[in-house]
Amino acid sequence: MTNSESIFLKIVLVILILLIGYIIFSRTLAFAKGPQKKKMSFKKRSKPVAANIELVKSHRSNPTHIELIVTNEGTKELDLHAPVLLFKRWFTTRKFKILKVEYSEIYPILLEPSASYDLNISLDQLYESVPELQLACRMSVEMKNIVGKKFTSQTIRLKWL
Repeated sequence: MTNSESIFLKIVLVILILLIGYIIFSRTLAFAKGPQKKKMSFKKRSKPVAANIELVKSHRSNPTHIELIVTNEGTKELDLHAPVLLFKRWFTTRKFKILKVEYSEIYPILLEPSASYDLNISLDQLYESVPELQLACRMSVEMKNIVGKKFTSQTIRLKWL
């Protein structure tokens, strides 16, 4: 057996193993899902109720302003309560609920599908009222809808130590 024949046999063997693995994998999916098997796809499924909360810092470290962007990614209208700011340091967490924006109560807020809501949060105002918040290293935001489902943002780093 020459070198080229052995390489050809190895390639054929790998293709055969992959083909058998695919057949077994697709059959187990068919049995798991029942007779109405859905096709495998990598598209993101649209949910009826879904929200994306994003936080954008004004500076890379020690930001003074945080921009909160809430986007309704669902197919139905979304009714959200006021956002709760979570300041984290090691194992402690302080929560603050935003009740008013520019002296007016706007919560609960209704978002149409694919609509977004922006809010600029001044951290200096919070630091003045509660000085121990300056020790917090991380921050995130959570919002609940009227039914009680909780949507949380990613955690951002305010400072390193």
